[in-house]
Amino acid sequence: MTIPEYCEQLSQLLAVSNEADKSIMFLALSNQYKSDKRETVSKLKALFTGGMGSFNDLVLYKEGKVDFPAMEKLVSLRDELYKAVVEKIIAFRRADSGY
Repeated sequence: MTIPEYCEQLSQLLAVSNEADKSIMFLALSNQYKSDKRETVSKLKALFTGGMGSFNDLVLYKEGKVDFPAMEKLVSLRDELYKAVVEKIIAFRRADSGY
């Protein structure tokens, strides 16, 4: 999957998990990626490095209990998105250095 596809998948998951603000944010990042890859990658990286309360700390609930199936999907998508972001950062750095 591509970075926009991961963002869209996360947006859909977050929408059904009552995380509307985060859902909208990921949909916006998916759309922004098409016109400004570097800025979008920078914003995505910041989501993972925000410390306490960052995207890494998000827990999804359903009826007041941890929604384990949704969490499994979230963890998988989050991990894959992070890998894709790191790969893109490396590609940008290589391109900038002439390799």
